[in-house]
Amino acid sequence: MRWVLALLTVWACFCDGAEPVRIAARGQELTILFGGDIAFGENYVENRKQLLRQRGYHDSLERLKPLMERADFSILNLETPVCRPLPSPLEGKKKPLHWGHVAQTPATLQAHGVRLVSLGNNHGFDYGAEGLRETFDALRRHQIDWVGAGADREEAARPWVAELNLAGRRQYLAVLGGFEYQTPYRKRYDFYATDGKAGVARLELAVMRRQIASLKAVYPDIFVVVFPHWGFDYAWKSLTQSRLGHCLVEAGADLIIGHGAHRFQEIESYHQSWILYGLGNFVFNTTGRYAETGAPPYSLVALLTFRKSDTRLKLYPILSDNTRTGYQPRPLEAAEFAEAVRLLGEKNPLLSFSDGKDDVGRYIEWPLKQFSSH
Repeated sequence: MRWVLALLTVWACFCDGAEPVRIAARGQELTILFGGDIAFGENYVENRKQLLRQRGYHDSLERLKPLMERADFSILNLETPVCRPLPSPLEGKKKPLHWGHVAQTPATLQAHGVRLVSLGNNHGFDYGAEGLRETFDALRRHQIDWVGAGADREEAARPWVAELNLAGRRQYLAVLGGFEYQTPYRKRYDFYATDGKAGVARLELAVMRRQIASLKAVYPDIFVVVFPHWGFDYAWKSLTQSRLGHCLVEAGADLIIGHGAHRFQEIESYHQSWILYGLGNFVFNTTGRYAETGAPPYSLVALLTFRKSDTRLKLYPILSDNTRTGYQPRPLEAAEFAEAVRLLGEKNPLLSFSDGKDDVGRYIEWPLKQFSSH
């Protein structure tokens, strides 16, 4: 009887979320692109607005387009609400306040194959509950799902679950999003969702531990990706990131793909799972502070590929300093790639991978999981 009650409890917990999204591969394998922060910079100074007026929203993605086309769909950290230019309840309290065009932003994402975004970050609630509601509506109109924010704490923490169908294999995937706890975002900005109040999901270990256990009880072979927003701007990983990352792996996460620092961070193998502490930026239309902080101007784009025989991870370093790219992030040239690999190797001396170059750029790669052919 206890076993039955426990199973019913797990099932009820899982059923609080939506039914799995069913996605069919275009070929023999299915590839998902994970990118870091994206925001087109509408809220910034006039030269950025002029850039959007003259060159359009698609222009910033032009040199990343081949990477996006390599994937069946993309998952990004949407670092802005998409809403009308509303009065913000945080005006005069928080700077900067990000704002994305309610039509152009989601339309551009949809056109480039973005299927899921995380709103669990330090800008998702910049325009309060009304801005968040309009963001949900805008994304829904463009068939884009989201994690990391909601009308209350339970909804904000809800994972995204997909059934991936590829030749000879069916794979379940879960993505969980959240923003690490920072005192000003609770006490001064009231950013986090609570019972009965909208907001972004707080990155809570106890909650994610229960969610991962529930998901794996229903789908024993599910692949769980945690997609957290954490860390300090333009810095290597923090002690908090390390501790949380290890705890999330111990809770059952198969892969952690972080973002938040605007540059790449360490890569670590822990208990046979991988932690990418920070992807950095995908498209983030600000001048940035790479020169000012001395931070490497590099980010990562991750391609996660499910095949019949294995699951592989391929990372393409990209140049994120807009003062050098003209607001068109791009894959690295040979000397830049060598420097990026050297920096990652110095911070990750036990990291073992192969590297190469294909028609979309230079990359590093390794297998995550092998499957028996029997």
